[in-house]
Amino acid sequence: MAKPFPAASMVLLVATGLLLHVSAARAAEPLAAPRDPAASAASSPAAVRVGAPRTASRHILVQLHPRADELRFLRDARAQGLRRLTRVYGTRWLAMAIPAGASPAQAAAAARTLPGVLRATLDPVVSINDQIPPRDPIYKDDDDPSTKPCDPLVQICDPWDLVDQWGLFEVEAETAWLVQRGEPGVVIAILDSGVDLDHDDLVGNIWTNPGEIAGNGVDDDGNGLVDDVHGADFVGGNAGDPHDDPASADASPDIPEGGAWVADPTAVPFGIRFDGDPAAGDGIDNDGDFLIDIGVTHGTFVAGIAGARTDNLNPDTLQFEGMAGACWHCRLMPVRLINAEGWAFGSDAASAIHYAASMGAHVINISWGIDLTAAGPAEMEAIQVIADAIDFAVSRGVIVVAAAGNSGTAGLHFPASMRSTIAVGSSNWLDRRSAFSSHAVPAEIPDNGLDDDGNGWVDDVLDVVAPGELIWSTAVLSAYDALLYELLGVPGLAPGTDTYGAADGTSFATPLVAGHVALIVAHNPGATLGQVRQALRSSALDLLDPNGAGDALVGYDAYSGFGRLRMVVPTLTPAPNVAPVADAGPDQTVNVKGQAEAATVRLDASGSHDPDGTLVSYQWLQDGVQIATGVTAAVSLEIGAHTITLRVTDDDQASSEDQTTVEVARRGGKKSSKR
Repeated sequence: MAKPFPAASMVLLVATGLLLHVSAARAAEPLAAPRDPAASAASSPAAVRVGAPRTASRHILVQLHPRADELRFLRDARAQGLRRLTRVYGTRWLAMAIPAGASPAQAAAAARTLPGVLRATLDPVVSINDQIPPRDPIYKDDDDPSTKPCDPLVQICDPWDLVDQWGLFEVEAETAWLVQRGEPGVVIAILDSGVDLDHDDLVGNIWTNPGEIAGNGVDDDGNGLVDDVHGADFVGGNAGDPHDDPASADASPDIPEGGAWVADPTAVPFGIRFDGDPAAGDGIDNDGDFLIDIGVTHGTFVAGIAGARTDNLNPDTLQFEGMAGACWHCRLMPVRLINAEGWAFGSDAASAIHYAASMGAHVINISWGIDLTAAGPAEMEAIQVIADAIDFAVSRGVIVVAAAGNSGTAGLHFPASMRSTIAVGSSNWLDRRSAFSSHAVPAEIPDNGLDDDGNGWVDDVLDVVAPGELIWSTAVLSAYDALLYELLGVPGLAPGTDTYGAADGTSFATPLVAGHVALIVAHNPGATLGQVRQALRSSALDLLDPNGAGDALVGYDAYSGFGRLRMVVPTLTPAPNVAPVADAGPDQTVNVKGQAEAATVRLDASGSHDPDGTLVSYQWLQDGVQIATGVTAAVSLEIGAHTITLRVTDDDQASSEDQTTVEVARRGGKKSSKR
């Protein structure tokens, strides 16, 4: 039974759509309507059973003894219905066609009885590393995924009629996979609501902390977290009540099964509460927004798009299973910052970013954000903790990919509005911007180092759009989902059960780009943000009419950026980077007001620039300590002489510094020597 996927919140960039849940503990398949949850994928024509490597079906191989009479062998073979096809070059091996109706095994057994035969075998089928295309059953194309041969709202459907991965076909993923399918050494950090670590389609690709020993209760690597073996949880016991203690309770970002329902007369709206891991939700509307456990499955969904195991077999059924991820062999680092209700504290977000960057992530996926179009000074100041964390990550060479937002209006959500991130919008199967996808302000001009639209952000443009509607991926049942299925007559599905589902949102366009970025990094170790951004932009398909309104928008436009993602993996041969130019502005003297001992001083780095790229970080320091960030900043300085250093960093991680001197004085009075 399809159920509405919750509408977008400020944090999770999910547009309203459908989420079809399934019974999936092993051999998961999509469930179209309430039915026997134990139905096996083996009954599906889309599921391919494999018990052994593939072999040729219409011929066998025969190796003759070095002294055998080949003409006699061929005469005897014809009597058994075997016919010579060709010789294996330089050998005594012959490929022999087998009679109609005979199996290769039967023909080989008969050939072994002939005089002069040393061996008779099947002919194995080999492939280059992995199968192209993937044989995952959900990896199917659909020219129009909005129409299906069966309506799950009113019919009991064959689940495999409902699933597809049209987006991977749209972006020409197989072109990329012929060049690169990812490396285990490349890590994509999934900064989200946690990940179902034992999901069949994810378990083999989950990152493992090499410095931590599982289950010993010791912080082995000295990073401040105990047993953070597969990532970290910065949410802990916060189930989504705005008054909950945000302190982390554990280091595990998993969404495990286990727990029990307990009576609780205060629990809204059902009077019962799920007592289990908070990452699975609790079946309660904790924040009063009439959406229950909205965030639980989000991180697992994002993880599958970026890096689900591809062309993989279910170990129990030996069937190809599930879906294809953008980066087949990359590792996924789950970092939980979103609670079950679908929001996060900025401090948890900053912690998650710092953790991912410090623990070796190459790419960070951010499928959440804040709409700042109506923000005041206090809200703008509050996001600085996140902005600083992103600057930290970028300074370490991490590439941050962020969702543009789901407001459908002009103005990218933060942090996609930062020019140090790659901003991603959503498109549909018609190659048009999704109606819900936020876009850039048309007045903003890419890469000119100016705040053209006057919204406080420099170069806040959209980089690309990618498929983000009716996207299928790995998912996990929340407590509310399990309760809903119980009410719908499908019992026995515990919170934390593996599943697959479909949904819309820039949340799900973003990990497709993040996975592609990881392929580029795997193919070009050390690739920088500037190089990767240029590769994405230059290979994107220019959408001339992204809104379907008859426009002729050639080249960059605010609605689709530089175009719709095409998964092209180039070999990068960049020219040497030119260092940026820092300009801290002129020296200045500022007078305090009245009897005050300090004055507010405005710092301005707008004269700084990068000759061959983009500035992504501005740091203001005094005596080596950071006192502010940003192109402009307001700081409070005591009376005296102050030397302020500006450090700017470009998108190739090169930096430069400049200094300005600020004299803070009392009008007509003495200046002190304080710094």
